[in-house]
Amino acid sequence: MGKKIFDSDREFDTLYSEAVQKHSFIHWTPLEIIETGIDWLQLDKNSHVLDIGSGAGKFCAVAGSSSKARFTGIEMREDLVDAANAIRDRLGADNVTFKLADITTIDFKDYSHFYYYNPFCEYIAEFDRIDDRITYDPDSFRRLEDYVINQFDQLPHGTRVVTYCSETFPFPSSYELKDLLYDGKLALWVKVR
Repeated sequence: MGKKIFDSDREFDTLYSEAVQKHSFIHWTPLEIIETGIDWLQLDKNSHVLDIGSGAGKFCAVAGSSSKARFTGIEMREDLVDAANAIRDRLGADNVTFKLADITTIDFKDYSHFYYYNPFCEYIAEFDRIDDRITYDPDSFRRLEDYVINQFDQLPHGTRVVTYCSETFPFPSSYELKDLLYDGKLALWVKVR
């Protein structure tokens, strides 16, 4: 990863409104995780990273502000897309895009690398949801997760996926776990067949 632009998560989080900041501890990726994840992805100027469920955009904004790769975050909450776009603009990260969309409308073949931070957990969580727009719905959780699994399975050999706090995500058998850090919370998966 390029030069470090924030010394702490607390410093970065001050860029957000209080309403967005209050979810940082649980829902936004810590800076050290972003730095390690970006190193693992081995990006170059032709890389295009998809952040599946980008929330308030922290992963893409931080990574994009210190990389020549392109980053796209997909999020289903308009207020979080607005917050993400505001952060992107403040950081001048022209290589970052945020889209308001359901992940099932996205073709993963348009991207070369992926970041997955348990984006559908609110469907099965009993507390610590961002808001009440998502309710307990295990069927939706499985439908969304199945879509991602199917998309990952169709990607080319060598595809890299970084996951965070997604230890139970059932990767297709065509992927191998290549690295694991932070007590198993951060993982690098590579498609090997």
